[in-house]
Amino acid sequence: MQRLRELNGYQKGVLILMAAMVLVFTVLYPILTSRQAFSYRDGLLLRTQEGENTVYQGKVYGETARFTVSPDQTVEFYYGEKTYGPYTVQEDPNLVDLPDGVRGIQLQRRGETFFYGGVSGEGETFRVYRQDGSQMHRDSSMEISFDAYGNLTSMMEPSAYTILEVMYGPELTHPGSWWGWVLGVVICVATALTILYADELFRFHLLFEISNVEEAEPSGWEMASRYISWTLLPVLALAVFILGLLYW
Repeated sequence: MQRLRELNGYQKGVLILMAAMVLVFTVLYPILTSRQAFSYRDGLLLRTQEGENTVYQGKVYGETARFTVSPDQTVEFYYGEKTYGPYTVQEDPNLVDLPDGVRGIQLQRRGETFFYGGVSGEGETFRVYRQDGSQMHRDSSMEISFDAYGNLTSMMEPSAYTILEVMYGPELTHPGSWWGWVLGVVICVATALTILYADELFRFHLLFEISNVEEAEPSGWEMASRYISWTLLPVLALAVFILGLLYW
């Protein structure tokens, strides 16, 4: 306590600020990282329930993207002001070229079939097969092009694979990485130690360079560098905390 009382206002302010940051992000991290989301294109679509419908919504290429899945597996996709679908699926046991254990399906858009194939599993084990039995991969049917002003000009309809993946339950991830919290806390603790034990650390660095270390006094540049580090390190910690939440 005596050491704390000897600190000046700026040093105390930095310690209080860092303690507040650690407290706030300790509360935020478990809340935000517990949310489930579907990784789609360059965005993360958060999974929520709206009545009986399952919704995946977020930003993709700067526009709001939203999948809505009803209990009967009907899917609609909204991108900006455009709507795609509804998409429905019908089982088709007549597709004989599919591997064992794969369910034959017809994927329909507004009642018209546009994909024949099969599906198996869900989440991490989800697989889509073409009509000839070859396996599809999670690719894109969205061809991105821009006009002279940087605006999107092409259609943004999701691929058959993505539609089926959303229907049958996609592999989910979560936003944020706890490494951001750990590193942010480490930076805050290290900064606090340099504030509380500034003179001791200064003399320790000189221990093997000069004699009579106890009589050494910090120069003006040494004092300035301390305050620069006490300013920049909390900013770095804040950036690390935020980046950890944005990582996925």
